[in-house]
Amino acid sequence: MLGWILSNHYDSRETIMQPVNTGVFTDNGQRVRNAYSGATQSAAKFYAGLSVGAQYRLPLNTSGSLFALPEVFYTAGLTQLVRGLTWRANSLTAGVAVQYMLLPKPAVVPPLPPLPPPPIVEAPKPKPPILATSLQFAKIDSNQDEQPIKEVVIEDYIRTQYRPLLNFIFFDEGSSALSTRYHTISSSETKTFQYSDLNDYETLPLYYDVLNILGKRMRDYPKAKLTLVGCNDGQSENGNKLLSQARAKTVFQYLKIRWNIDSNRVKIEVRDLPDKPSTVTDSDGAKENRRVEIYSNVWQVLEPIFTTDTAHIPEPSIVRLLPNGTAEAGFQNWQVSSWTSQHEGNLEYLKDFPGSDSLPRYLDWDLEKEREPVLASLDTVHAVLHVQDRANQTAQSDEITLPVRHYTLLDKHCEGSIDTIISRYSLILFDFDRGALSDANRRIANFVKARISDESKVSILGYTDRIGSDEYNQQLSELRARSTAHYIGLESRSDVRGLGRSVLLYDNTLPEGRFYSRTVTVVVTTPTKR
Repeated sequence: MLGWILSNHYDSRETIMQPVNTGVFTDNGQRVRNAYSGATQSAAKFYAGLSVGAQYRLPLNTSGSLFALPEVFYTAGLTQLVRGLTWRANSLTAGVAVQYMLLPKPAVVPPLPPLPPPPIVEAPKPKPPILATSLQFAKIDSNQDEQPIKEVVIEDYIRTQYRPLLNFIFFDEGSSALSTRYHTISSSETKTFQYSDLNDYETLPLYYDVLNILGKRMRDYPKAKLTLVGCNDGQSENGNKLLSQARAKTVFQYLKIRWNIDSNRVKIEVRDLPDKPSTVTDSDGAKENRRVEIYSNVWQVLEPIFTTDTAHIPEPSIVRLLPNGTAEAGFQNWQVSSWTSQHEGNLEYLKDFPGSDSLPRYLDWDLEKEREPVLASLDTVHAVLHVQDRANQTAQSDEITLPVRHYTLLDKHCEGSIDTIISRYSLILFDFDRGALSDANRRIANFVKARISDESKVSILGYTDRIGSDEYNQQLSELRARSTAHYIGLESRSDVRGLGRSVLLYDNTLPEGRFYSRTVTVVVTTPTKR
């Protein structure tokens, strides 16, 4: 520490401090003596000393602008205060300072621009379960083994058919109105009605023209007479002979008004149950008994319908579809769809095979059961398999195709090849639960027998409807087939079988379909040189 001495004046005296109010110096009798003052001679102008101390800074507010600074210092003199004398000044000082600081205004810092949002990183999607499918065509050989198939050949044959005419008209419960299933025509249309119009008809559509066939035959045989027997079901309609009569009159009115059949040629009879009723313990039987039975004194009025047309026989008769696929989530449903190409690029859907759960090992498409017009127009067959799994994914197989070739009657004629005439005869329908041949059946059996040559191959097949157990119907169908074969005399050289209810020939939800199923068909295949 360095200092500059500004004043060297001194003032000294001796003073009695205690006691305060009493006592004096003996030499002068006063309480003060040796009083001197003046300027100090030879006083130094400068002063030097060594200072040692400490200071601490205590904040007094939160803003950091006010502080308390307690401190203590000790100074040891290094120079003499008066020249020539050993006189130094030492000091010990302590104190507290208060410090206030003006804080600068904080600089205004512009806000930082917002950070861009972090990129969205999508979690990897789980791999979907595998779903794949395929489809193939195949055929079945004689050993029931599957073989590749290159094409379907549809061969045309001349076919003659001799089909029974069911002489019953069926009615709904409690009704005498003619069902819309029956084909009715106007009076003017009856003038152009021809049997040849029915050549391409299948059995049930042919039956639905029964009233028109009867009207035409009554005109062709003017001496023929009809007996109409009105019946009821003997259950809910039992005793209601007025209903039975009204049903018979409905049939009579159609023949009279549309076909101009004189009332003198028609007799009406009324009863409850028919003379040979179907079972009354089954609802199907009740529906069959609600009918009008038609009889004539002339055989030709109710004789079977003889038609000649072209049969289309496919080879192979069964096309097998082989679906295949993998579904890790499991199959939910599937469907095979097929269609055929038509003229002018049009498509016609043929058949669908729908299903659910697992895929079947195979699906058999029986072409012989397809309607004749379908076989006649069949072109290349296309098919695909659609599948859906339990994860609601869908897939479709590649489209597959199967060529179809037609071997027509004209082709055979040009080649001069051996042709075949297929004759199909159905016996007059058997009565309910009966296997013996009636007089009408024997008449047709004689007709068939006369048309069988030594070269003919004959199949005699017996059928039933759906009423009754499988075992009973199998026995009944065999009885019908054997009775027919025995009467014709072909037991040893024919394929004689009963098919029971395993093959229902016609729609068995309808009474007429069940009646037409109670039959024996005789199929005669005869080769002939063109």
